[in-house]
Amino acid sequence: MTYVMSDLHGCYDKFLQMLEVIHFTEEDDLYLLGDFVDRGEAPIPLLLDCMERVNVYPLLGNHEAMFRGAVMDLPAEATLETLIDYLSEPQRELFGQWMQNGGEPTLLQYMALSPEQRRDILAYLAEFQLYETCEVRGVPFLLTHSGLEDFSPDRPLEDYPADAFLNARPAPSAEFYDDRFMVFGHTPTLTYPELHGRAEVIFKKTYINIDCGAVFTESGGKLACLCLDNMNVTYV
Repeated sequence: MTYVMSDLHGCYDKFLQMLEVIHFTEEDDLYLLGDFVDRGEAPIPLLLDCMERVNVYPLLGNHEAMFRGAVMDLPAEATLETLIDYLSEPQRELFGQWMQNGGEPTLLQYMALSPEQRRDILAYLAEFQLYETCEVRGVPFLLTHSGLEDFSPDRPLEDYPADAFLNARPAPSAEFYDDRFMVFGHTPTLTYPELHGRAEVIFKKTYINIDCGAVFTESGGKLACLCLDNMNVTYV
């Protein structure tokens, strides 16, 4: 089976629970559509787990982009107390943006790692793709973190800037390709007016949004997992 999840945001316990519920095995494939980190309790343990799984395919989210951009040049001797001294002015601005968007749990856990583990994490993040394509039971899919900003059906994917895959906010009425489904997260479906605050995967004519706000439990958020083989959705 081929599965898709998105926007785990450090919800490592929910991730492990979901793998049990769907009976995930080495014969299955799992695409994770970005935003592994920030906000939740265990972003770094989640990354360390996923980087050991050969059948988990990570996509870059805007939170990984902020995380990597803010810390990628830190020397081994940097500490929580001194790291700001090693950042360039653009990095300091990015660091502030990252902290404002829930980056503190990721930073604390990352800085607690050994220098070798930090390098491994950054090397893993460098492997994250902006998009993936796959075909399941004859149905083609395009997987991205946030959809596509300034979409044009005739525009090659390689011509879009990275930000178009990371920070798009498609309107509920948006339409994309007519020959494939786009699957993305980034915008919690809790915010879709038609769902009235319910955390549900939303299926539209040309796209599927699977971000059900896993980290926003106080608002009813859930982790959703979409099976591309049969379009079944599992929630935890």
